[in-house]
Amino acid sequence: MKNWLTNLFSQHPKPSDSPRQASDELLDIQKEVQTLRLELESSEQMVMNLKQEIERLRSRQDQLLQETVTSRLEALFNDLAAPASQILTQADLLENQGKAVQARDILSVARRMIRALERQGVSFEEKVGDQIPFDPNRHTPLNSNTVPAPGKMVTVRFASVFYQQKMIYKAIVE
Repeated sequence: MKNWLTNLFSQHPKPSDSPRQASDELLDIQKEVQTLRLELESSEQMVMNLKQEIERLRSRQDQLLQETVTSRLEALFNDLAAPASQILTQADLLENQGKAVQARDILSVARRMIRALERQGVSFEEKVGDQIPFDPNRHTPLNSNTVPAPGKMVTVRFASVFYQQKMIYKAIVE
């Protein structure tokens, strides 16, 4: 465009040029202006098409993300369905039918639930009973009235829970 403008102003008709020559130059300029208009319209159409394509790709990406989340949740719920049903049955046996429930049966179901969670990226750090230095960023005191000093040895009472290396539940310590 700069070249075109430079060329246009450097070729303006001189008083000695003939009217015919000035008319030809004017037609050339008009032709060039028309060409530039067509190029501009083509560029604007291309930009509009690209914007539509970006929007289509974003929509597809959102759809794929939703499908992935749904699929992962379905896998988790599939893994947890049977153990959850067993827990409900054991609770009914104990609470409504007055029958004894074996601790090992509950423990077995709990372990199945833990494994199902671990398959989906959940991890449990620090084992119950471990002696560890207190870290207020990773631990919550069992008794809120007694907060240990950072670094003081404490005992884990409830393990911390992580999901894909992100802490979602602090360990409870005493």
